[in-house]
Amino acid sequence: MDTRALREIGLTEIEATVYVTLLGLDGSGAGEIIKKTGLHKATVYSVLQQLIEKGVVSYILLGKERFFRAESPDVFLDMLEYKKQKLNEILPELRQKIGTEKKEQEATIYSGTKGIKTVCESALGELRPAGEYVDFGVSGLFKETMGAYWFQWQKKKRAYKIGSKCIFDESVRGNKELLQNYFGAKKFVAKQFYSPVDTMVYNDKVVLFIWNARPPLAVKIKSTDVAEAYRNQFKLLWKIAKK
Repeated sequence: MDTRALREIGLTEIEATVYVTLLGLDGSGAGEIIKKTGLHKATVYSVLQQLIEKGVVSYILLGKERFFRAESPDVFLDMLEYKKQKLNEILPELRQKIGTEKKEQEATIYSGTKGIKTVCESALGELRPAGEYVDFGVSGLFKETMGAYWFQWQKKKRAYKIGSKCIFDESVRGNKELLQNYFGAKKFVAKQFYSPVDTMVYNDKVVLFIWNARPPLAVKIKSTDVAEAYRNQFKLLWKIAKK
C-alpha cells in the first residue's frame, strides 16, 4: 500500500508502515508486527510507542504482554480538524506580524545648493566623530558647484576626524587645488568612468549628488540593503582603481 498520504499528514515512513500493518492484523502482539514488517524488534517497539503518543494506536495488557490495536483511520480526520482549530486560534496573531520586521526604507530629494548643504551637514552630524564614508563617481563637480562650501566640508571632516575613501576619475588628477585640500584616501579610475552623479555611502545611507541637474539635486536613500549594495560596488571599483 502507498503510505504517502499518511506521511503527508504527519507520520514517518516507518510509522505509516507499522500502522498499516497493524490495521490489517486487527490487533496483535509486537512479535507478529516484527514478523510482518521485517523491522528490528527495538525499532518496532519504539515506533509503536510513538504511534500511541500520537493517538493512532492503543493497547491492552494480556497478562504481561501488550496487545496492540490500530485506531480507525477516521482518527486522522479528527487530528486534522484539531490542527485546523488550533491554527485558526493563532491566525489573527500571525497576521498582525506581517510586515512588522520589514527594514525601514525611505528616499528624500534635496534641491539646490542649500538643499545639498543640508544633506552634507546631516552626514557630518551622523559621522562625527571618527566615522567614515566612501564615495565614487567623483569628478570634481562638488567643488565646482558648491564653491567655498567644498573647502569648509573638507575642514570639518578633518576637525571631526571623519575618514573617507574616494574614487576620482582621471580628469581630476590634474586638479592640484582639489587634491591638496581633499581630506581622505583616494584612487583614480579611467576617464571612461566619468559620471555627473557622485555616489556617497555612509552608515545606512546612500546619497546621489546629481550635479548636472538644474538646480543640482541630492537624493538621500535610507536603506541598509541599498547601502550595502552600493558599498559592495565601491569595494569592487576600489580594487581596480589606481593610486
